[in-house]
Amino acid sequence: MGIAGLARRLEPYATHFTKDQLEGRSAIIDGPALAYDAHRVAAAAAASLSRVPTYADINAEAIRWLNALESVDIKVSAILFDGALPTSKQDERISRLQQNIKRVANFRANFPTTKCPIPTQLGSASYSFLAPSLMEALRNTPYAQVTRSVPGEADDWCASSANDTPHAIVFTSDTDLVLYKYPADGLVMFFKDANPWPKADIVAYSPTDICTRWKLKSLIPLAYSIIQGPWMSLSENVKDAGKVDLESEAYLDFDRRYTTTAQSPSYVPNLPEVHTVLQKLDVRVSEFVYQVLDTPFVPSVYLPFLLEDPNNASAWTFGEDIRLLAYSLIASNRVAVREYKRKAQSVNIQEHTLYLSEKVQTTVTEFSDNIRAWAQWTCSIVLPPRLKWPLFAASILLARLEQAPKLSLLLRVVDGDFDQTWEFVHLTARLHAVLYSLRLFKQCITLWLALNVGKAADGLCNVITELGHALEGLPDIEHLILMPGQSVQEARLDDDTFLRQALINIYAAANVEVPDEHLTKKQRKKERQARERIQKKSLQQAGVKKPTANANVFNVFDLLDRKSTT
Repeated sequence: MGIAGLARRLEPYATHFTKDQLEGRSAIIDGPALAYDAHRVAAAAAASLSRVPTYADINAEAIRWLNALESVDIKVSAILFDGALPTSKQDERISRLQQNIKRVANFRANFPTTKCPIPTQLGSASYSFLAPSLMEALRNTPYAQVTRSVPGEADDWCASSANDTPHAIVFTSDTDLVLYKYPADGLVMFFKDANPWPKADIVAYSPTDICTRWKLKSLIPLAYSIIQGPWMSLSENVKDAGKVDLESEAYLDFDRRYTTTAQSPSYVPNLPEVHTVLQKLDVRVSEFVYQVLDTPFVPSVYLPFLLEDPNNASAWTFGEDIRLLAYSLIASNRVAVREYKRKAQSVNIQEHTLYLSEKVQTTVTEFSDNIRAWAQWTCSIVLPPRLKWPLFAASILLARLEQAPKLSLLLRVVDGDFDQTWEFVHLTARLHAVLYSLRLFKQCITLWLALNVGKAADGLCNVITELGHALEGLPDIEHLILMPGQSVQEARLDDDTFLRQALINIYAAANVEVPDEHLTKKQRKKERQARERIQKKSLQQAGVKKPTANANVFNVFDLLDRKSTT
């Protein structure tokens, strides 16, 4: 985010420092901006190796930068992450999602056959979870105590924190941050000028000095003038800033964005357990939670862009029932939720009806039973622990897919062995959608338990507690989400015999025949349709209804458990 043209106009008025001149400063860091800049640096390093960086690579780069900052006596005082974006940013958010969809559509058009190269040219658009992954990684570092999710947009809180911190310097990529009011010695530095660090010549911006030079009380009228007259020169914008009608409704709306004091909302329960959980939620989850707690309207969830084949249906179709169960737990007083996600080449809004309490109870119980069965089954097979949750997600995929993927393809996807095909890319996106839906569900369970602390335990509470324990083993994003084209030297199996057999068992448990590796996609479709006709006829003769795809989702590991005990 930012104001087009502002950074270019400000550059000649930046202040140059040596690292010694910044000793003793306190750093206030825009967490999402740090994540994206760390991706930029990690991607440049990976490009020479013809691969894309892992989430772990990106997190390590961010932590390295933080360590370098402290090595020159700049204390990291706060690393702030978005907890919810204001409704005023809805159009901008949808626009960004649409831009990413267009980028991938253009990328797909450049490679219209089955082959897909390593997607280095898509940059950070390929990475759906940069900020939550970094926030999670920081929890396991010395920076855990200064890492916070805020109940709003991070840049508002960066400015507020800088006003409460002596000798503060704000690190960000958002030019908007120079528009806020700071103490006289407050500085703003952009990541493009701060990496690599430390430099001999350090460029930062003093909003106070710039205002003094231009004889302005605030930079907000200047920014407003630039938006209204982007064709003007800087001197013309400065003159125009002095003529802005500061009482006009349009200006006041703009000004309010930078002068409203960030503060915690009063509607959040004042419970230590709830506060602790809110600090660990991904922004998509916390934003949903704040809507449920604050407004009577239908809550909206903006599902992140996934790297997928835009010629196929959205990967977010998978894991939908898991997310719906999570929403229903938290928003028990609502009847619906809206999800924003890709449909074809545009952003689509899909409204889901939430489960009633009775449906929540039965579905949670069924899911808990099958998670338990899955846990028992995975204990009986010889596989690295990192593969157990992707296998669970694969079982859900097989229960929902109209056409089962070849065993060799699913094996490569689960193991992260990119074969440079669009089939791999899209099946990986579907796997990621299920895995992230499980993560969302886990976080909603944790919050539900915190909100219900001290209440009398009942059947639902006991089942949810048990589910929470079962999902504790879900890995962090950097271990859970493997990117097409990343290095998998530590991950790839030397011998895939056990994984292959595990997948064969999952195909069987999902009542799905393992496709013939030599058949074309069209031939496999004909075979599937023939099997479905035979199955339909058999069910009709037996007077049994065909089970729906949704009905199968939570039953796969129940079948596996029965197979393992017979």
